[in-house]
Amino acid sequence: MLELPEKTTNSGLMPDLTALIDVLFILLVFLLLTAAVKLEMLDVTLPEVGNDNQAPIEQQNALVLSVNFTNQKLNYALGKVPYSSLNEVMDALRVNTNKQGVYLAIDQQVPSGDLVNLLAALSKEDHKIANILIKSE
Repeated sequence: MLELPEKTTNSGLMPDLTALIDVLFILLVFLLLTAAVKLEMLDVTLPEVGNDNQAPIEQQNALVLSVNFTNQKLNYALGKVPYSSLNEVMDALRVNTNKQGVYLAIDQQVPSGDLVNLLAALSKEDHKIANILIKSE
């Protein structure tokens, strides 16, 4: 019959590395979270100001989409025609067959989420945005 030699366990001589690994993991997470992240910057060219210190909004052969936020409600206008919802504005833009640039004139109080929804809808319909002018009041 074969006999296997008895295992000698030196568990008392081996250090327990669990606590050390936990501390190293916490330090690693802390260093990763506090590391400086390089932000990508985008150069923006601002429009030139006219004689009366107002930037020109109306351009020839350009669609001007204005968005105002009054009484907790968004008001849209395409040219001089008012619209009450984003869907109505997008339908009016679909009727316009020439895919020219759209100038956005936006009130400063417009919530950023609604602005992102507008930009996403314009991008989905493949409308190019020529300029974004923000009016502060």
